[in-house]
Amino acid sequence: MLRLTAQFTLTLLTLMLILSTTAFATTREDAIKSGFIYNFARYSQGEWFNATTAESYNLCSFDTEFVEAAKITLKDLSVRKVPVEVRFLRSDIEEIAGCHTLFISKYDIAKWNDLIIKGLIPNAMLVGEFNNFILSGGHINFFIVGGKVRFEISPNKLKRSGINMSSKVLRLGRIYKGPL
Repeated sequence: MLRLTAQFTLTLLTLMLILSTTAFATTREDAIKSGFIYNFARYSQGEWFNATTAESYNLCSFDTEFVEAAKITLKDLSVRKVPVEVRFLRSDIEEIAGCHTLFISKYDIAKWNDLIIKGLIPNAMLVGEFNNFILSGGHINFFIVGGKVRFEISPNKLKRSGINMSSKVLRLGRIYKGPL
């Protein structure tokens, strides 16, 4: 009986360790992605964000875990002397027009499709993390290679949205060559 209890305890501890490591990896990954998004904003120009009239640079997402990680990562940072504000969107209409960057996580594909169908895509930098995101209308898509966060970017789609990305950023990512 004692041996069975010890074996159960060891199994339980192992499972807890695995789950906590996965949670940490997700939070770390979200923090890295929010850092990339911050730099995308810093190294881009265009009509989608006017620092002279904006009270804050608004990074928005439907994903609560991403929002929490981004709030910690981007705390006290600014884009062109305007503070960064990270917003959690509860619905597809709620304050979406005020978003300068919209991050669509792999858990929010249905909401993304709904935004497309309803014609609610804001004039914002559109960043996602799932297959065919750029093909479906996004600008920048994150993916994982060898455990590292990488991104694919469509300079043509960004330009059509009035966003000019620095060539320094473009060199860091994989250029999207698929259909527009």
